[in-house]
Amino acid sequence: MTTQGRARFIIDPHSKPAFTRFSRLHEDRARVRFVILAPERAYEIDAISLAVLRLIDGDTTVTAIAARLAAQFSAPLDVVTRDVTTLLQGLADKCLLRDGPDAFAPPPLSSRARAYGSFAGGPAGLLAELTHRCPLQCPYCSNPLELERANVELSAAEWGETFRSAAAIGALQLHLSGGEPTLRRDLEEILQHAVDAGLYTNLVTSAVMLTRERLETLAEIGLDHVQVSIQDVDPATADRVSAYEGGVAKKRDVASWTRELGLGLTINAPIHRQNIDHLPEIIDFAVEVGAQRLEVAHIQYYAWAEKNRAALIPTREKFLESASVVDAAKARLKGVLNFDFVIHDHYATRPKTCTGGWGRSIIAVTPSGKALPCHAAQTLPGLAFDNVRDRDLGDIWRNGSAFNAFRGTDWMKEPCRSCDRREIDLGGCRCQAMAVTGDPAATDPACHLSPEHARFAGLAEVEAHAPPPTFIYRRIGGAVTRESTPESP
Repeated sequence: MTTQGRARFIIDPHSKPAFTRFSRLHEDRARVRFVILAPERAYEIDAISLAVLRLIDGDTTVTAIAARLAAQFSAPLDVVTRDVTTLLQGLADKCLLRDGPDAFAPPPLSSRARAYGSFAGGPAGLLAELTHRCPLQCPYCSNPLELERANVELSAAEWGETFRSAAAIGALQLHLSGGEPTLRRDLEEILQHAVDAGLYTNLVTSAVMLTRERLETLAEIGLDHVQVSIQDVDPATADRVSAYEGGVAKKRDVASWTRELGLGLTINAPIHRQNIDHLPEIIDFAVEVGAQRLEVAHIQYYAWAEKNRAALIPTREKFLESASVVDAAKARLKGVLNFDFVIHDHYATRPKTCTGGWGRSIIAVTPSGKALPCHAAQTLPGLAFDNVRDRDLGDIWRNGSAFNAFRGTDWMKEPCRSCDRREIDLGGCRCQAMAVTGDPAATDPACHLSPEHARFAGLAEVEAHAPPPTFIYRRIGGAVTRESTPESP
């Protein structure tokens, strides 16, 4: 496994730390606190950490920072030096610091963004599905089976109002997604609205439609971070999974441009039976292009992935092997590449807290403006989704019937209702419960306490050991079945 691409930044007395172009201190006015904004993260910090981080500028050494703080707080210099070094090394290992000043700088907060007031219990992020159009046809796409067409999409001005409303109720992170967001000809205008709203901007893209010139323009406007999704690093497999030729080379180019422009870079790798054997090479790819983060995400089976489950589920043995590969890479690449590893639900014993809890941390808005508690919520029957064209986003968040349907714990049935983890996993995924049991209020079948857990796990064991069927490809206007060859040996 290669470690080329970037070296770990070791903090020493002579280091001159500074935030990277894609991380920064931010006053979270809705929650009356300071945070570090970073790719798809907001790290809360205490008052002492804030005092340290206000002094890092790329010109001041760790020794000078510690001396200033020791004098300010009348504390022993050796103790302060140790604590400062520990704090900064932790941030450096998250790839948020650099040695010396960055040539790039984010635009200053607008007067609008500086004027937001407090808002209790607001969302942390907004997933903006700008369009469902996409040149790729991935059989695990999380978009709904009924894809929305271009003629119903929100305008740039409507997205701008949505961004400002989201920021005013506490959203920090904005995920510009799709479909493929770069198919929007007005993406630059949309991004300008996001920057003006004071949101940290993440472009979630397949990358195949981006040019360097357009990426440079987006960076100049104030884009913070790019997440490039890959289907595989083996060109033949990637082309077959995406039903798009030549994607790997283009993704490599876009990833390299992203790093050259100083933007944050995440490689997102959905993992399944037809690419799982290439996981070591996928990790190498992320290192080679200079990514700071790699998402190794075993697919969750709803929407298009549910239709293709038998073609995508790996064996339990392959899943466990992938976990070992990631664990080894985490140790090997500390301070070089950070990992998000999403486990396979069919081989779990406890459910994940879906999107941080229903109606707790995320708002998803569809291309036509429907506000959802999670991006797959439309798979649940009986929910009414408000539209941002018709109702204020803050009112939807607090009072919308869909957002309150599974918020908290009162809706839970047994065994969730009396489980000592009910406030931890919040019952798991409602969409998965619906897909497997037909009841969105049922316990997530990933949980070993679910009466459906044995059937859920057994289904995977059967399908994973059978020859994979042909893919049903995602596309607007209806599903298409094409031949897909078996997974690599």
